[in-house]
Formats: sequence, C-alpha cells, structure tokens
Amino acid sequence: MDAPATLVWIAPNPPDAAQSRSIEGWGRARGVVLSAPGEERTPSLTVDPKVGDDVESLLDRARDAIAARDGDAADRAIGTADALLRAHPELPQGAWLMAEVERARSARERRVPPIDDAAADRAWARAEAIDGGRVAGVGEQLSSTHPAAATIAIEASPSALAGQADTHIWLDGEPVHGGAVEAHAGPHVLVATWNGAPVWAQWVDTPAGSSTIRIVAPVAPACSIDDVSRATLHGDAVDAAGVRCPTWVAAAPGADGVLFATCEREHCGPLLVWHPTASIPWQPPPDHDQGGWPSWATWGLVGVGAAVVGTAVAIVASGALKAAPTATQFVSGGVKQQ
Repeated sequence: MDAPATLVWIAPNPPDAAQSRSIEGWGRARGVVLSAPGEERTPSLTVDPKVGDDVESLLDRARDAIAARDGDAADRAIGTADALLRAHPELPQGAWLMAEVERARSARERRVPPIDDAAADRAWARAEAIDGGRVAGVGEQLSSTHPAAATIAIEASPSALAGQADTHIWLDGEPVHGGAVEAHAGPHVLVATWNGAPVWAQWVDTPAGSSTIRIVAPVAPACSIDDVSRATLHGDAVDAAGVRCPTWVAAAPGADGVLFATCEREHCGPLLVWHPTASIPWQPPPDHDQGGWPSWATWGLVGVGAAVVGTAVAIVASGALKAAPTATQFVSGGVKQQ
C-alpha cells in the first residue's frame, strides 16, 4: 500500500506540466501518494466594528450625563461601555477606548455628587497605565498619582506560536518584541494575531513589579495550508520551523529539474534533484537462420543490459546519483516570498 504524504510546492507559481509529471513520477517511484495541503484555516476571532461604534456612543452619552450631573445615567453608560470592551478584547481600538472609559469614570467621580477624589485618581491612573497618559481635556483633571511600573513576561504556547514572522503579539495595540515588556500596573489587553487576524485576545490586570502572562492560542491544523506555508527555502535547504505536519514532501523547481526533500514536522532532509528515468525501447533478436551472430549470444547480452539498467534504476531511485541542489529563493505555496 502506498504511503500518504502532503506535497508542499515552494515556489511563487504552481508547477508547470513537466514539473507536474516529475512530481507524479517521484511519488510513483517511491510508493508515496502525494496530496495537497488541507483547506482548514487557523481559528480566528471575529472583529465586529459595530462594537467600537457602540462604545463611542456610550461615551458621548456618559459625558452628557456628567455635564447634566446625572450620576445614574453616567454610571449606566460607563458600565455598559466597560462590559462591551471586556467582552471583545479582540477589538483593535479596544485599549484606547478603555482608557477613555476610565477617564469618563474619573470625571464622573470628580463632578457628580457624591464626589470621590480618590476614586477619580485611581480611574485616571488606570487610563494612564493603558495608553501612557494624555493631557486633560475640558472638564477633566489630571490625577495626583501615577501607575506603578510593571514588567510583564509573555509566554506563548504552543511554541509554534512564538518567533514566527506571520505571528505577532500586541499589548494595548503596540507590538511586543521579545518575551518581556515594560508597562504599568493596571488593566491591559493582550492580542495574538496570525497573518493579521486575531486568534487569541484577553484583558488582564497586571500588578506592580514582575508578572507573567501565558498565551494559549489555537494553531493551524496540521498539514493545512496555514501550517505548511511556514516552509521556505533558505539557501539550499528547507526551513520548516513551526510546521506540525507529521509527514510531508517539499518540492521546488531547480535548474536541472525538480528538487525534493522528505520532511517530518520541522525537520527536512536535503534537497535532491530528481529526473524521471528514460524508457529503453526493446527490439527482438535477429532470426537465427540469417547466420552471423548467434541468437543465444544476443539474448545473453540483453540479459546483461537489463541487469545494468535495473541497477541504474535502483541507484537513481535511492538518490545516490542525484545532483547537488542549486540555490534558489522562492516562497512557500505561493503564499509569501522568502
């Protein structure tokens, strides 16, 4: 029974007719059934822009209520806006909006009885922790205190999520470089994106000093397009960091033919060129009644020749006579360019 394997064509364009024949021939010669990567996509979070519009409307309502000294209406608008943002951490502008929610809460505590200056200072400090602070607007008052410094260590699980060019981690809308970031104690939103789409998001409240946040995000299904698209050519070798497919075959065009490498997850063998074996036409021996060379001798030479050809085929199939790979630069599956 032929063994199955996923074929990953690493080039900007699909294989042409000759390359396709080479791919089919390579699979037949090795008893491998090659199949295209799966169509399953990495699970992502849906971003609803209406949520942001609703929060901005609630902030306008809260400011109007504060100006009218209507504490109940202000509290309802601020509380609803806060709950909406916490329910949708994937919102790109969520950090900025949450900071404004906290500043609206600070203004409510200072201007609508009963006045609570300490609560107003805490709310303004939370806003500063999120966006770094801004100047006070009309009717606002800066806090006399500032949020404490905090160092947040970010761990990504599984490891395939970390360190990939197509995966990014964002804290309060800013990209995180490395495993730790300097911030402030208070609320923060952490988002992980894959190819620009959020796949994990969460609001966190970080304490002063050092703390650790672990991201447990979904990853691309094994052997899917999103999974194997990580593979690229790096010089004359396949860079498969992060690929989870158990068994797959990397193929790429070369100067002298198609290059192949067998792979298991992140590990690939060398790229070797493969040429289909040319067929050798067979001709019957001449009739023995014509004299000259005896027919038994002809059959003997045909047998020797068949043995030599069989040996050559075995050597070619084993890869012993394959030419060294040539250096090329292509991208995986036509998805991205190396």
